Amino acid sequence: MSSIDSNLIYQPRRADNATKIKRQAAANALQQYSLLALQAIKDGESPAKTRLKMMRALTDLPTELPKESYGSIRKKSTGPSSR
Repeated sequence: MSSIDSNLIYQPRRADNATKIKRQAAANALQQYSLLALQAIKDGESPAKTRLKMMRALTDLPTELPKESYGSIRKKSTGPSSR
């Protein structure tokens, strides 16, 4: 019988509860445009970007994009080609 690290099995209830509260708040804001708009104004970003950030929060994906985004990668690749 193999031993499994207890940190992998048990998560504290406080962390679980905080995650549930965060997800519920994101779901509420996604369903009510006025809450989404208020959050977008507070963060100083477009409602579409706020919606994407909240969807990522619901699915446990990182809410911040990497420093080197698609636009900067595209700029690097559109330089002069050596054909």
